[in-house]
Amino acid sequence: MTLAVTILGSSGIYGTPTRAASGYLVEVDGSRLCLDAGAGTWRNLLTLADYPSIAGIVLTHRHPDHTTDVFQALHARHYGQTEPLSPIPLWAPEETIEVLQGYAPEISKSFDLRAITEGESIEFNGASLSFVRMAHPPVTLGVRIEHLGKVFAYSADSGLDADFETLARDADLFVCEATFQDADDPWPGHLSASQAGGLAAKADVARLVITHLPPGRDHERTLAEAQEAAGSIAVELAEDLRRFEL
Repeated sequence: MTLAVTILGSSGIYGTPTRAASGYLVEVDGSRLCLDAGAGTWRNLLTLADYPSIAGIVLTHRHPDHTTDVFQALHARHYGQTEPLSPIPLWAPEETIEVLQGYAPEISKSFDLRAITEGESIEFNGASLSFVRMAHPPVTLGVRIEHLGKVFAYSADSGLDADFETLARDADLFVCEATFQDADDPWPGHLSASQAGGLAAKADVARLVITHLPPGRDHERTLAEAQEAAGSIAVELAEDLRRFEL
């Protein structure tokens, strides 16, 4: 009986040759859920699993670096087999669903589109997923997954003005964005590495993984700033295909 998370993409803004954009594979007792689907995550996913084995998708918000590869999944599920696969649930904020439908009206042939809102909880193979509104320009939902006493929390994209206490309290694994560094001008709707580390310490998480790492930056500096703010909490940089078993 396990809860496991594999990083499919850890780059911020856009994918690079070594890092796909944002995305994660969550496994609950063998059932697979994709959490965000930025560019490059589909290719990484296929190194780990056959796409028909994916039982659901959650998209945290409509920005392209979190959504573009959902259209790879759409095409694969509809055209990649002799017969189209049955639709699987795709949970997302209402405005994200509207954007997907605007670009690809046929998306409902591959996905059972289900709108989610802050404060809502859903069930996936016995795990509870709850959603917290984040401080990011479009409607963005952080995700907390609880299963058999284990907790995984994911910030999506966010600035400081969000309820990180509800999102990440006592998490075994907190995957949190850190888009800028202390010396930078603040990026509205995003966190610095020090802010991410401080939030992890306040929420008393067991492990912090820093993600949404922008290309061309000194990521070791990002790690150092996050670790200093996090204190004794274990901190590491997200790396594509790194797997965590909780």
